[in-house]
Amino acid sequence: MSSQDLFSACETEVNDLHNFFVDWMGAKVERDEKTFRQFTDTLSGNFTLVSPDGTIMEQDALVPGLEASYGSRPVFKIWIKDCKCRSVSDDQCLITYEEWQDIGGVGSSRISTALFARRADTPNGVEWLHVHETWLPGNEPK
Repeated sequence: MSSQDLFSACETEVNDLHNFFVDWMGAKVERDEKTFRQFTDTLSGNFTLVSPDGTIMEQDALVPGLEASYGSRPVFKIWIKDCKCRSVSDDQCLITYEEWQDIGGVGSSRISTALFARRADTPNGVEWLHVHETWLPGNEPK
């Protein structure tokens, strides 16, 4: 997989995961282990998320919360904009992207920096290592 192919795999993974969030929180998919593993199987064992408010969540805290969010947002949209490769090596890729959300008519947006590593046994050939999110100015949830 070339550097461009690695970035493309990461960009596809970002879109696939956010589509999963919409489907999961909107109860548009089955609530079972196989379906939920679409999320958990793409995380590294030491995945960390820094949320826009500065909260640091390790995988063991993040996963149960997301599992419990099933059906919590019946009217929910996410779209990704401006995905860019910031650095790429043989095994890792650092990207940024904007995540825009509409939850029942309330909009927000954030910029995310995500670090991925190659991992052949995932659907897109990459795993999430770390994500750091920051609200875009003036686009915090109201």
